[in-house]
Amino acid sequence: MRSGTSTLSPGGEPESANIELPVVAAWDRKLSKVAMLEQSNFGVEGENSKNKGLKLGWTLAAAKWGLSVAMCLLFGCYMAVLAAFPVGSLQSLKEKFVLSMVDTPFGKGGGMLLLFAAPLLLLSLLAIINLEISSRTSVFNKEKVKGRASMQNLPVITRGRMGIVSAAELLWFVLFLLMFCWIMGNYIVRDLKAFETIHLKPFEKMWGKKLKRIGLHLGFIGIICLNLLFLPVSRGSVLLRTIDIPYEHAVKYHQWLGHFMMTLFTLHGLSYSIAWYSEDRLSKLFDWAPHKVANFAGVIALLAGVTMWITSIGWVRKKYFETFYWTHHLYIVFALFMTFHIGEVLFNVTFCGLFLFVLDRFLRFCQSRNSVGVLSTKLLPCGTFELTLAKSRGVKYHALSYIYLNIPEVSKLQWHPFSVASSPYDGDSWLKILIKPYGGWTLQLQDLVSAVVKLGRCPSNINAAIEGPYGHESNFFLQYEMLVLVAGGIGISPFVALLRDLLQRYQRGQPNLPSTVYLIWAVQKSEELQLLGLIPASTICPDYKLKFNLEVHAFVTRETSPFSLERGSETSDLHQHDRFKMPRILASLIDAEASKHPMSIVAGAGNNMWITACFLASLLGYIIVYLLINLFIVQPFEQGSVKDGNSSGSIPRWITGLFSVISMILGVVICGGSVVSLWNFLGRLHQNTSGAVEENVHLLSTSDNDGTAFTDECADRLLDPSNTYFGHRPNLRDLFDGYRKLQRPGANVGVLVSGPESLQISVAETCRAFNTVNYDSRRVAFSYHSVSFEL
Repeated sequence: MRSGTSTLSPGGEPESANIELPVVAAWDRKLSKVAMLEQSNFGVEGENSKNKGLKLGWTLAAAKWGLSVAMCLLFGCYMAVLAAFPVGSLQSLKEKFVLSMVDTPFGKGGGMLLLFAAPLLLLSLLAIINLEISSRTSVFNKEKVKGRASMQNLPVITRGRMGIVSAAELLWFVLFLLMFCWIMGNYIVRDLKAFETIHLKPFEKMWGKKLKRIGLHLGFIGIICLNLLFLPVSRGSVLLRTIDIPYEHAVKYHQWLGHFMMTLFTLHGLSYSIAWYSEDRLSKLFDWAPHKVANFAGVIALLAGVTMWITSIGWVRKKYFETFYWTHHLYIVFALFMTFHIGEVLFNVTFCGLFLFVLDRFLRFCQSRNSVGVLSTKLLPCGTFELTLAKSRGVKYHALSYIYLNIPEVSKLQWHPFSVASSPYDGDSWLKILIKPYGGWTLQLQDLVSAVVKLGRCPSNINAAIEGPYGHESNFFLQYEMLVLVAGGIGISPFVALLRDLLQRYQRGQPNLPSTVYLIWAVQKSEELQLLGLIPASTICPDYKLKFNLEVHAFVTRETSPFSLERGSETSDLHQHDRFKMPRILASLIDAEASKHPMSIVAGAGNNMWITACFLASLLGYIIVYLLINLFIVQPFEQGSVKDGNSSGSIPRWITGLFSVISMILGVVICGGSVVSLWNFLGRLHQNTSGAVEENVHLLSTSDNDGTAFTDECADRLLDPSNTYFGHRPNLRDLFDGYRKLQRPGANVGVLVSGPESLQISVAETCRAFNTVNYDSRRVAFSYHSVSFEL
């Protein structure tokens, strides 16, 4: 017993502690020694743990650096192949390499496979490993970015058909054009030498021969573009995830490549058509020779491609989106008949892009087959409604992620992207999205949700199919000391998630977070401002005002006074609540049983180890199926033809291309599908649905109080009449200039924009003006990031 305390005697009187002082002192000395020893051991263990952490950190950093070097070398190899392939002096070396593969089961196509597909396939494998290592490193201790905005975040072109183009994108675009000029120039130089000794057939003309050669080279470059075309539209593309380019940004590159590729293919077809017309042989367009180029297959592919091309033009796509959406499914016809046209050898030039796309599409299909329960629905006065979707704990996402949503009760075929409006820290078993009705599909969904909520039917019987989540691979916004968020209308959704995420991180005491956040939000009507009530700042982090500076500036563009916002009108009900004080929810419904139907863990951007297994299994499956087809179909057919005395006893050229396609698809479906089945089975085995039900019942019942209000009456509100402006749009130049003056020289401010195209252009132009006009190291830079997604 410690000194200074007292004990009770048998009679109940307290005894003096001084009577036991020697014993107590002895015990104190002993305990002190033990405590010192424990503290010493704890210090040693802590130091050892720290040293192990440092060693692990250095090991991961070294591994990541080594992988980065290897990936750069592989990418350099691919670029070297593209640059060297048309060079005349290297043709003999190329032919020897290709002919060396003739005796293998892959034939000449094996050489093309090694040259054009192997570097990108190895690059993809290393990219997955790099992603896994990156996921194990902490982002909290990274230094904040300073100085000039990076080339990727520096807009240089803001208006035009290409959209908003950063300095890095413009540089890559120029390098791409230079590569095209290099390849085309080398082919022309080779042809000029060849034409000096060429012998024309009676029906041929020299200019027609030259035109066909130009068309041939344009077609080959188009095939290279076809390989690259499918990489940006693989939503879980490991190559894009490695360099942290999300799918919504990569779609732009798909559009650029598509326009360029279709221009080449169209010129390719016109070149041959004009030359054959001059030779009075236009009927060759309908030839389908078994052992030569299948011209008619190329015509069908070109017609399908041109149809997709026309309907994807900007104004056509926006005005007739449904037409664009359905005609774009002609890519299956385009790719299949293009394979018939070019045959197996040139198909292997496009193998990597098609393989990665088919694998990604298969993973999306497997994930979307799982019916996802809707945990809760809320109807808001502004017409927007909120859906809370059940998910497995293994499904990871970030604050700026988004999902693709399908509601079979509305349409079994339509999929629409929606930003996630919740933080990963809000709950492990669900995520939220906000939907504002605009078109037919969203209006039908609103009617369905309204009917279910008003009937109070539980279970709600609203099931969803989900693909995703997708988005940035990291929380890139954490690298900035100051953030400026610019939103328009329902574009506030990703920023609701971001602000909730920051508040949760501050509440958990995470270090090195942004210290200042400004939100600029423009809406048409004041009732939309209630969406900001979905951020109960004081509830999430009671002392958030002491931890970081959060300022909101709201602009209501189609109302000229705050009168309607505060009291509605002079004749309105006197008991109407001030909308600033208590934003209302019209109706809500909670269905905790929906937790038993969570989002599948099988996703293209999911567990990296499982994705690696799917990738390798699918690739191995392709090789096995191809070898089996060669063993049991190709070889017996050729041997039988030789016995019958058929001099052309090989399988038709377009059939060998079809075999390649079949091998790739079966390899993904059978072998890759086996891994996916195991992945899904083990995920369900470790899934605790009963625990998720209990957690969701508690979280959903307490998340928004009684389900009728967003925030408590006493809580701090982010919006009030002092920071809400009516009748005009925000003056971004003045606002950014004010933010600039508050920063230290050399600071880098992260600017995130979510909203319509006009708003994105205005923000990009504002960032460009501050970054490029008389910039020096003492000025404040603004790094532009768009988190909007629209096709």
